[in-house]
Formats: sequence, C-alpha cells, structure tokens
Amino acid sequence: MGVRINNNIEAMVAHRNLLKNDRAMSKSLERLASGQKVNRAADDPAALVISEHMRAEISGMQQAIRNNEVAISLVQTAEGSMNEISNLLISIRQRAISAANVGASDDAMTMANQSEIENALFSLDRIVSSTQFGQYKLLDGTNEAKVEITYKKGPEGKFVLDENGSKIIESKNTIEGLRFHVGPDAGHTAATSIRNMNTNQLGRPTNELNNSNFMSLADIDVSSEQGSMDALGIIDQAITEVATVRGELGAFQQHTLESNLTSLQVAAENMTSAESTLRDTDMAQELATFTRNQIMSQSATAQLAQANALPQNILRLLNA
Repeated sequence: MGVRINNNIEAMVAHRNLLKNDRAMSKSLERLASGQKVNRAADDPAALVISEHMRAEISGMQQAIRNNEVAISLVQTAEGSMNEISNLLISIRQRAISAANVGASDDAMTMANQSEIENALFSLDRIVSSTQFGQYKLLDGTNEAKVEITYKKGPEGKFVLDENGSKIIESKNTIEGLRFHVGPDAGHTAATSIRNMNTNQLGRPTNELNNSNFMSLADIDVSSEQGSMDALGIIDQAITEVATVRGELGAFQQHTLESNLTSLQVAAENMTSAESTLRDTDMAQELATFTRNQIMSQSATAQLAQANALPQNILRLLNA
C-alpha cells in the first residue's frame, strides 16, 4: 500500500463509514424516541401508504364506537321514561278497576279514583314533555317515522283523479325517525322510530268508537260504570302501544347498536394490531441495532484518527 499526502484514501473511507454509522444511529434514536419505525415516507414508502389507510379506518371505527355509545345512551333514556309511563298506566288501570266496582263505591270514592287518574295522566304528559337527550325531545312524536305523500296536480292546480275518483299519488317520501351513523364509512346508518307518547295520542280507537266516545287516554272518565269499562279498553290499548315501542327499542339496542358496537371494537383492535406491526418500533430489536451502530461509530472514529495520523509518519520520515 502506497503512502500519499494529497489524497488520504484511508481517512476518506473512515470518514464515510463514520457518517454512515452516525446516520444509522440517528435513525435508531428517532425510532426509539418516537416508538415508530416509519416516521416519514422515505423510511418505508409501501408501509406508509398502507399504514395511513389503516389509521384513517381506525379513526373512523373509534368515532363509530362513540356514535354507538351515544345512541345506546339515547335509547336507554327514552326507554327509562317509558318504563315510568308503563308504571303510571298500570296504576291508572288499577284505579279504573276500582271505579268499576260500583256496588261497593260511593260518589266520594269514585271522585277520588277519577282525581288520581287525572293526576297520573298529568304526570304522564309531564314525563313526555321533559324527556330529552340534550336539547333533543324523545317522546313527543318528533322522532316518529312518517310517510309524506305528494299528489299529482293538473295545470290549473287541481288534483288529478283516477278512474275511481281517487287522487293520483305522485311520490312518497319516507322520513325516518331517529337516524344514527353507526359505522366507519359512508352509508353505515341505522334508524328507529318512537311514537308520540302524549295522553291524547295513546289508546286512540282503531275501529269503532266506544260507548263513552273516549277518543284517547286523555279523555277517560270513570265516574260511571260504563265509563270505567270503556276506560279499561283504552288503557289496555295504551299499555300495549307503549310496550310495543319499548320492545322495538330494546331489539334495536340489542341487535343493532350493541352487536354493532362489539363488532366495531373487535375490528378496531385487529386493525390497530395490524397497523402497529407495520409502523411501530420493536424496541428490543431497535435498541440492539442502536448499540451496534454506536459501537461501529466509535470504531470508525478511531479508524479516522489513525488514518489522519498517517501523513505525520511521512513528515517524521522526511525529518529523519
């Protein structure tokens, strides 16, 4: 090996290795500090692209989980109030049966039963008006599914009739009641409906009027035996209506919201695990790599010092 002064090849090689080891050590430090082995696109372009898509999906799942939890809380709020409504209806039914016992009831007892029923009906309406989730009222009928029908009109603005004299339907638009976004992507929605629970909407006759002409739960009057009998029919219908809505809400909560919540939680865990494999640092392995690079950097520094000392040997040779 020749000894040269103008170009110290040994020093250049040692310097290049020193810079290489310093860069590797710096990258290891960054990975150890951030906990991620992919901190920029240059670290692993393919892994970065896949990881970014996974992160977006995980973020969507986490928000969908929160959406489901909020929806469950809303449904539980409504169902809790309807449980109190059911208790009131059962109490009202009990008073109606007491009032129907005319053989052992005087006017004072009848009036007391009617007064208790009216107080219970007032409490029922109060529960309906005060049940809300945030500023969102739940039981006043605003969350009931509806069908809007548009009838066809002629040039003069009159309805167009068919051969039977009925108005021709131009379009039907179904308005869903409570609509929730329960998934991580567009279109992942679920809906349910809560009917109006006011006393003037419960127990409305579905066919012929009763003998007392009660139009709803709000109209019941047990001051007579016939009134008590008719009131029992209205009350039983109201109990059925409330129980039906509670059953529908319970099924919606259990089979739609809670099952979807469990599925999202499992999917988010699996996706997070997969994304972690792509992007997160194996700390034990990276620490070993850092230690190796540190030793190599120290070795390169020593080699560079020795290489820089070679020209001094030539100077001593010239001075000899």
